[in-house]
Amino acid sequence: MNENHIPKEFYSFETDAPFERCIECEKYLLDNETEYIIEKAVKNYEGYSAKDVVFDYAICMDCADVMRKEISKESWQSMMNYFQENMDVMTRLEMQERSPEENLRSCMIKKTGIDDCREYQIYAHCKGAKLNLENPPYMISGEVMEELLPLLSNKTIDDMNGFMNKHFTPDPSLMEPTPPRLILL
Repeated sequence: MNENHIPKEFYSFETDAPFERCIECEKYLLDNETEYIIEKAVKNYEGYSAKDVVFDYAICMDCADVMRKEISKESWQSMMNYFQENMDVMTRLEMQERSPEENLRSCMIKKTGIDDCREYQIYAHCKGAKLNLENPPYMISGEVMEELLPLLSNKTIDDMNGFMNKHFTPDPSLMEPTPPRLILL
């Protein structure tokens, strides 16, 4: 297996093919030098045999950096503290050794299996048509997202909601009254 290929889990839900354009600036992503992030949020249903993609997108590193700078310093520090306190170094080292697909099977913080999560988000750092394995793909459970949200400032939450409102009009049947979606770049 080619460890650098982008797993189908990170293909666009809309096209069932690799993302080609940055959601913000429309930059072409699949040339060899372009670095970008893919994020996908998934909701499991009834016994978790059915899944729905709530949103997915790819964003170039230039646009991701602009978004990161909009996050308040306090919010950013709170998130970094959360990850430092809740993710052990051994897990991060193990992720470097495992296949990308293995890293997506359980939450990197809670270790909850993907089939046991009601909601989860997956992330990949890519360069052109390949994964950047220096930062292996990972999965975060909905439980972790719920723990992170209270750590964010109202301004940061408003900025994240603004991004979501700008780019997505979700199917109302997929949305329950829940807190805002957390975007981790």
